[in-house]
Amino acid sequence: MPHISNKKIKDDDLKRIKNQLVSIFDTAGNKRKSDALLREFLTYTENIMFSKRLAILFMLDQKISKNYISSVLSVSPSTISRISLKLEENKYPFISKIMKKNRKDIWDILEIIIKAGLPPKIGKGRWQWLNEIERRQDRKIFKS
Repeated sequence: MPHISNKKIKDDDLKRIKNQLVSIFDTAGNKRKSDALLREFLTYTENIMFSKRLAILFMLDQKISKNYISSVLSVSPSTISRISLKLEENKYPFISKIMKKNRKDIWDILEIIIKAGLPPKIGKGRWQWLNEIERRQDRKIFKS
């Protein structure tokens, strides 16, 4: 689990730092640059954590059962319940809007995961399938 320091930052300073983060993502511009930015900025664990969280949101939006989501994505039921509650409380209005526009893309990826079976829960190659999907997506972008 990611670690947050106990040392507090002044609210004004934290706001400026957050604004800088948004500005950096805004400056990245296109998908390829944003992808490179995320790969450099996020740790391996954070990348997986955010990817799974987004997949949970997409699957909940499609009324897929929490048990099925838990088994397919190897996440705890409590994580799914927490995200589900926030979704029901409309805590993700911007993400919900984006999900509706990108529904086909995420379902293409989730279909591959579900049809191919789950990767091992532990071990060196457990996320190799995700790298392969990303390579395929990158090839599509370069051909366009």
